[in-house]
Amino acid sequence: MADPVRIVGGGGAEGLCARLDQYTSTLQIIDYEHHEIHAGSHFFVVGVQDLSISNVLDFTWLMPNTTKWTHWVWSITTENETAWYIYETAVQTNALANAVTPLNSNRNKTTVSGTTMKYEVQANLTAANGDTDVTGATLIASGISGAGKNIGNATRDHEIVLKQNTLYCLRAVATAAGYINFDMNWYEHTDVA
Repeated sequence: MADPVRIVGGGGAEGLCARLDQYTSTLQIIDYEHHEIHAGSHFFVVGVQDLSISNVLDFTWLMPNTTKWTHWVWSITTENETAWYIYETAVQTNALANAVTPLNSNRNKTTVSGTTMKYEVQANLTAANGDTDVTGATLIASGISGAGKNIGNATRDHEIVLKQNTLYCLRAVATAAGYINFDMNWYEHTDVA
């Protein structure tokens, strides 16, 4: 086995050693998200929902009031035209009906997410706004996905670090009937001082 390579740098990395692979003589490292999967701090929610025209699929997602922050990426695909919105600091008037249990990406770990997620399909935007008020919320992302028979796709590959003790609303409004697939991935991490 090759000698370790000493990493010199700031931010607490001073003096760490990385090893070279004994078969390929290449430096073996993994990205941080991959590390969080192995550590059991990475979670996901994946699903599909069939929406009639004007239906609204709402998720509410409450961040815990801790400094263990959620680092989030997501993707949605739609069969037909669907408007989507992500709101920060939504106000929950009536709790949504269905609890979501995020799954740990490391299926050998029993760690659970510190966040609370619920969802509901509403008949229309008026009904959705009656349960989750977004009028004073900050719109942090939005778009329209799909048109006619063209499948749409919206993705965020770069993490958003969500604000602690804050309610987020993830909303999809079907401007045409069709399926929506969603894939949300995140890890929960406390920054090193």
